[in-house]
Amino acid sequence: MNRKGQWITARHVVDGCDSVGLLVAPGQYVPVESVTLDPDHDLALISTGRSPNPVELDLATPLRIGSTGYHVGYPQGRPGEVATRLMSRSNLITRGRLENSEPILAWAEFGRTRGLDGTLGGISGGPVFDAQGRVRGVIVAESPRRGRIYTTAPDSVEAFLTRLNVSPENGPAEAFDEETYGPRSDNARRLLQVVKVACKVTP
Repeated sequence: MNRKGQWITARHVVDGCDSVGLLVAPGQYVPVESVTLDPDHDLALISTGRSPNPVELDLATPLRIGSTGYHVGYPQGRPGEVATRLMSRSNLITRGRLENSEPILAWAEFGRTRGLDGTLGGISGGPVFDAQGRVRGVIVAESPRRGRIYTTAPDSVEAFLTRLNVSPENGPAEAFDEETYGPRSDNARRLLQVVKVACKVTP
């Protein structure tokens, strides 16, 4: 998100971890220095001290129903991406230890890159890019049987970052489209704009 090494992810990805690392090369993890959880939304800020290629975060431009989104991450623990269209604005209700209701955006899946079948578990915490290559939110839940992916509302991200006095920076951006979102996603991972988060829990 910026050259200070501040990254945003989903809270449930790092909550309860004894230590957190980011995969920056095959078999090479960089330890996370700090983790800050958002008490109101499924968001977390993690810091590694530096990051080479921040990515543009757009929380102001209106998202219209039918807008295209490209969800990039590590579903099933390996690189993968999904193409969607914005379907509705809704609320996500969570139960259990962290009971909450928060505004979200619901996206309808219309495509995946080759080889990605079945569950999308593990894609949470990754970004959703718009067609201009700007990040518009964080993936917080998925329902592959319904063909849905859910991301944070832009207002939630903005409120969290404002409270922490964190400023995003613009970085390299490439347009995404239905024909090229696979290689564009690979490039975002290569530039470490999207990284895999590892959570370690001590027995």
